[in-house]
Amino acid sequence: MSDIRPEYEALWPRKTRWLRPLRRWLQYWLARGAVALADRLPVPALQALGRGLGRLAYRFARTERAVCEHQLRKALPALGDAERDRLVRACFENFGMTAVEVLALPRLRREAKRWLTTEGADVLRDAHARGKGVIVVTCHSANWELLNLVVNELRIPTLGVVRPLSNPRLNALLLQARESPYLEIMQRGMKDSPRQFLSALRRGKALILAIDQDLDVQSVHVDFFGVPARTPRVAASLALRLDVPLVTGFDRRLPDGHHVIRFQAVPVPPAVRASADPERELTALLSQAIEAHVRAWPEQWAWNHRRWLRPPQTESAAADAPAGGAAQP
Repeated sequence: MSDIRPEYEALWPRKTRWLRPLRRWLQYWLARGAVALADRLPVPALQALGRGLGRLAYRFARTERAVCEHQLRKALPALGDAERDRLVRACFENFGMTAVEVLALPRLRREAKRWLTTEGADVLRDAHARGKGVIVVTCHSANWELLNLVVNELRIPTLGVVRPLSNPRLNALLLQARESPYLEIMQRGMKDSPRQFLSALRRGKALILAIDQDLDVQSVHVDFFGVPARTPRVAASLALRLDVPLVTGFDRRLPDGHHVIRFQAVPVPPAVRASADPERELTALLSQAIEAHVRAWPEQWAWNHRRWLRPPQTESAAADAPAGGAAQP
C-alpha cells in the first residue's frame, strides 16, 4: 500500500479469507432473489427493498461507512456532523436501491417511460448523428446504469464499460441483466480495450465512460472538490485525437423513485486544444462538470469509493496501464 495516501490505509477493508465462499454464496442468492422479485413486485416496492438493504449495509459495513465520512470531510469540510451522517445514510440507501434496480433492468427497460425522464435527448441524438461516434461521460451518481434504458429508447448502438466483480456467479448474473439490443458490454481490464474503443467510435457507436474513480488505467491528477484526484484520461484522449463529440449524461433520483437523466454537450474550448497538455485540461473540464452534479445531489454519489486514494507522485505508475474508465456496478 506504499502508493496510497496514508489516511486510507486505516480505511482498507479487512475480510476473513475463509469466509469468502460463504460471502459469495450469500451475495449470489440474494441477487437471485431480487431478480425473482423483479417481475412480481411493483417498482416502488423493489426500491423500498433496496433502501432497506442499504440501511443494513450502513449498520454493518463499518469500513465503507468510515470511507464515506472521511471523504465528505475532505470534500465538504463545512458540513456539521448531523448533516454528514445524513448524507452517508442516504448514500448507502441509494446504493442499495441502485443494486436492486440493476438486477431489475429488464423490467425497468419495459417500463422505461414510467420511471425515467430524459432531458437533452436531442443533444445526444444530434451528437450521434454526426457519424463520428459520441463519448458519453458519466459518473456514479443515482443509478448510472439507467443510461442502458436511454440508448435503447433512442436506438443508439452503444458500448458500455464495466468492472468485473470478484464474484464470478454474481458477475454473470449482472451481465445477463444488462443485456440489451442496443448496448454491448465490455469488461474493464481486457488487453484490447483501446482497440475496441476505437472500433466502436469508428463504427459510429456511443461509448459510455465513467471517469469519477481512481482506477488502474492511464490517468492524470486534476482537482475534484479542490483536492487532486487521479482521473482516467481516456475520454479526453479519444475526443481530442478523433474529434469525437463529448456529452455528459448524469442521473438523479427524485423522492418518488423516478429518475431524470440529463445530457449536455461539452464543447472543447480552443484554449484547451492550444494548451501544453490538452488531455489534462479537458479531463479537468470534465471533472468540473461531474463535481457540479455531485454538489447539487451529494447524497446520490458513491462516496464509498476511495476517490483520493493515490497522491500525484504516483501518477506515472499507471502510464502503461490499459485505457478505459469504467462504468461500474
